[in-house]
Amino acid sequence: MNRKSNEISTYIMATWRHWTFSLGLVCVLVVLSPWVSRHFFPYMTLGFSALLGMMIYNRRNRVNQGLAVPFIVCTTLLFEGLLLMGFNLTVRITDIYELAGKPVNDELPFIVQLTLSPIMAVVSGLFLLRKLGRGRFFRTRIGSSDVSLIQRMVWQESRYQTRMLFIINVVLSVAEWYYTYFSFTSISINKPDMFFFVWLPVIVFVLSLIYLGFRCISLWAFYIQNDPGNMVSPHRSTILRYLIVADDSLYVKTLQLDVKQGMESYIDTPVRVRTHYSDNVTVGEAKDLFERYTGIASGFIKTLKYLFVGIGHGSDSNIMHFLCVLNDAAAVDDSRIAGGKWMSLYELRHLNLKHRLSAEMSSELVHIYTVAMAWKSYDYHGNRRYPIKHYQPTYRLCDIYKWDVDYDDEHWLKVARLNADSPFFKLRRFFTRIISPSVQ
Repeated sequence: MNRKSNEISTYIMATWRHWTFSLGLVCVLVVLSPWVSRHFFPYMTLGFSALLGMMIYNRRNRVNQGLAVPFIVCTTLLFEGLLLMGFNLTVRITDIYELAGKPVNDELPFIVQLTLSPIMAVVSGLFLLRKLGRGRFFRTRIGSSDVSLIQRMVWQESRYQTRMLFIINVVLSVAEWYYTYFSFTSISINKPDMFFFVWLPVIVFVLSLIYLGFRCISLWAFYIQNDPGNMVSPHRSTILRYLIVADDSLYVKTLQLDVKQGMESYIDTPVRVRTHYSDNVTVGEAKDLFERYTGIASGFIKTLKYLFVGIGHGSDSNIMHFLCVLNDAAAVDDSRIAGGKWMSLYELRHLNLKHRLSAEMSSELVHIYTVAMAWKSYDYHGNRRYPIKHYQPTYRLCDIYKWDVDYDDEHWLKVARLNADSPFFKLRRFFTRIISPSVQ
């Protein structure tokens, strides 16, 4: 088994381990609830929540971890612990009656499932809508619609497990409250009560554990055998894309794409070179490839700058983006890429709105613009560089190579989305630091 198959196995099984650990803590609480003092139980619940929180925090800088379920369970246990503490406090200061009008038996331990399942259903439902929507998840990298197979797999599994968690807790909530309303008495906890409030959730957890284990093994086998990018194939490649700029204009060509309805035209860079796979192509190597491909002599090249690396169509390929600034736009006239057109930034924006640019060109132009404008407007923490609200600095194609910004640093994409000009900036930044690892 090679490196990539090991990597796929690691990420798939990580989602299963997170489910096991998170729901295992919940089952421990449920099993211990009939025997633990109701005064100590809320603190145990908060302790388990803190344990999950530390696990998420320790993995905050790792990608593709599938931490959605641990985050949901951590949040649920936090709310559950606070709710039980509030209940204990209320019992001390007043008389509490059940919904049916019966007095509460203070000697009984907490029946934790009556509140735990509804809370988890609400939290998982909100998380499913707010954090695991396709567009929101895949826009973690603003300006790039390219998503690796592993990232897509993590999203699919996180969404599947969250949906499964939601359905399980909705069903358990309905079943337990139905039993409570028609059969439960607060005098004592008998065997049927123990089955519905303790053993039923444990049985469901064990069954889900077995089911997800088989699912993870099946998914691993499927991705290994059916990866269209030849995941386990030794034939790996690197694509070098060059944006050619001169006099604040970008050189493009009209290309044809064969689709079912016929030939469709689109705009793209004329220089797109495929070579052997490499994690790092130096500027010198990229310049040599550019000269050999185009026939443009090095004397016409003002500068060639590395921009950023993107994800290829297969999991074993990548795309490296370079900027080539020419001294004279006429240098392309006698080259192998002659026949194109120089376009201004305004024209490119107009074509992008009409979806005339290729997906790759649209993605890289938006990525460069987003990073550059964020870097020019805000510091690394999202604070304004200038005391002007919603300040918009100038942006010109011919200036891209001058800016000392790391276009590979995805933190600038986050700054572009959340900065000092965003409403409730500091509060949202605080919660983002806590919540962000859950969707990685």
